[in-house]
Amino acid sequence: MSQSVRTLGAGALGALIVAIAALSVHVGPSTAAPVSADDPVTHTITVSASGKVTVVPDVARVSLGVTITKPTVKAARATAAGAMTKIIGAVKKLGVADADIQTVGLSLYPQYGSGSRPKVVGYTISNQLQITIRDLDNTGDIVDAATASGATDVNGISFELSDPAKAMNDARASAVTAAQASAQAMATAGHVTLGSVVSITDATLATPVYYGAARGAALDSLATPIKVGTQDLSVMVTVVFAIE
Repeated sequence: MSQSVRTLGAGALGALIVAIAALSVHVGPSTAAPVSADDPVTHTITVSASGKVTVVPDVARVSLGVTITKPTVKAARATAAGAMTKIIGAVKKLGVADADIQTVGLSLYPQYGSGSRPKVVGYTISNQLQITIRDLDNTGDIVDAATASGATDVNGISFELSDPAKAMNDARASAVTAAQASAQAMATAGHVTLGSVVSITDATLATPVYYGAARGAALDSLATPIKVGTQDLSVMVTVVFAIE
């Protein structure tokens, strides 16, 4: 009899412990843990999409200058200085501001003759400018005026936008719109409802944009034709959408 009482008492005590444990688990209000976009159990759709805008450049940058060889340093410097003064004066007459004329290269080095013991036979000086042209209709005239005034080098021309940020933002907006369309198509195919945006990441690679250049322009009596053309600016975005 006492054995049965002890067994019953132990069973009752075990049941009481289980009940207390159950009460301790459910005490207090129920709260949900915050959901993170990086949580692997979060129900999301991730889409990468590109956006592109085509723009017409409104700024040209021309690199040109003089390279002259003379028997002495003094003669080389004087000749180059005279030519550069004429070039700068000519382009300023066509509306180029002082702030848009920048020296980007200046070098002076000796020239050696042939023989077993080469001697200095002259000096070559090179002086190069970058000219920013904001009225693109004058680009060809400015190149022609510079060469007519003594420029021996035309090293290249590039076309740019004065405000590239706006064009890039337009491309980003286009990319997000494309991402939303793709995500909606995926949600429809998966029989789920597309929710709000969880995150947007600009995944555009930092790559240089090729603007087009002309090197070794013909320095003859004809007017130099300059064609601006268009540019495509592209961005890539990654958008995470919630699934409702």
